[in-house]
Amino acid sequence: MNEDKIKNSFQNIKKDVGEVKSNVTEILNELRALNYLKSSKLVTPSKEVGSEKIFTSKVSVTEGMRESVNEVFDSGIFTSGEKVREFEKKFSEYCGIKHAVAVSNGTIAIELVLKSLEIGKGDEVIVPSHTTMPTVEPVLHVGAKPIFADCLEDTYNINPKEVIKKIGKKTKAVIAVHLYGNPADLDELAEICEKKKIYLIEDCAQAQGSRYNGKHVGTFGIAGCFSFYPTKNLTVCGEGGMIITNDDKIAKKSRMMASHGEDGRYNHVILGGNYRLGEIPSAIGIKQLEMLESFVDRRREIAGIYNEAFDDNKKITLPKETKNSKHSYHLYVIRVKKEIRDKIIEKMKENNVFLGIHYPTPVHQQIVIKNMKNLKPSKLKTTEKIVKEIISLPMYPLLKDEDARMIAEKIKKIVNER
Repeated sequence: MNEDKIKNSFQNIKKDVGEVKSNVTEILNELRALNYLKSSKLVTPSKEVGSEKIFTSKVSVTEGMRESVNEVFDSGIFTSGEKVREFEKKFSEYCGIKHAVAVSNGTIAIELVLKSLEIGKGDEVIVPSHTTMPTVEPVLHVGAKPIFADCLEDTYNINPKEVIKKIGKKTKAVIAVHLYGNPADLDELAEICEKKKIYLIEDCAQAQGSRYNGKHVGTFGIAGCFSFYPTKNLTVCGEGGMIITNDDKIAKKSRMMASHGEDGRYNHVILGGNYRLGEIPSAIGIKQLEMLESFVDRRREIAGIYNEAFDDNKKITLPKETKNSKHSYHLYVIRVKKEIRDKIIEKMKENNVFLGIHYPTPVHQQIVIKNMKNLKPSKLKTTEKIVKEIISLPMYPLLKDEDARMIAEKIKKIVNER
């Protein structure tokens, strides 16, 4: 073998070794992600399918989360420390946005954004009614008036055409909820808000890991508001929230209001409160953020199992993913005839499977809203129809494939009963 052939052989070997190393690295990264979901530290010992109670959600707790909490105990710093700053930095980087402000919950996140935009008494904010009360509470707390818009029947999100009908001289903002983790129609909503010179605020409480046109939700409007409640895709194992924005003013003002209106220690410039997120939940949030993509991938796998199982059943309406979107499946919600919904829920309970309804009463029909004399009664045809038909199925990363299939088969059997 001449010298050139030897050199070529070594170069080829070097190239092959490089490719092997690259492939091994990819495999190791995949295994690390899967380890979050399949390690013995997360998954309880196997039991007979259907022998244990299955709820709509379940928190994934890892040793890394426990260790991060112990680090906080060892540091002796429990508020406004390095963990909070690290969580904010990593969350903003994950979302691809300039600012992230950690707060005590998702509800106050919306309220602080509204206050930062100086929305208050005499103003109107367009909101969906098919959502949970915390979307609307902040509007009321700042003294503004919620104007309810109907939803789309296929995605359950606020209907842009209905938004246009509701815009008036007093309209200052639209709150778009990415319900169940399914992005709202952000192109159309952003265009409407820009044309009418009103703010688009995104309620991303259920949408960690959701994307629209390749971008993370919360980055399309003036600000995005997140919740880290225990049922969410990313949780701090308690209460927690985050505001994300590219607007320097909103970021600064929200941060000040979350900490007694301070601009520097003991320098109170504006009226605020105590809405800070602590070090322990921030430490947990950092670890959960590391797992979020694998969590969302797993949720989408489970959604795929449900979709396949229900595909041939015309009596069950499946969730529809918004066009050009990545649904993170905080919840997997089907629809059935209202006459059989309660029967399905009760019979599944007998099988140790606990289904949910998100949400049984639209916000515009809540007693607190009905009792407000300044709010005119709303008639929202689509919203009022679907709330009688929806059922939330178990959806969390630790749900086993065989359990998801069992749930689907049992529901189909009940639906097909005469």
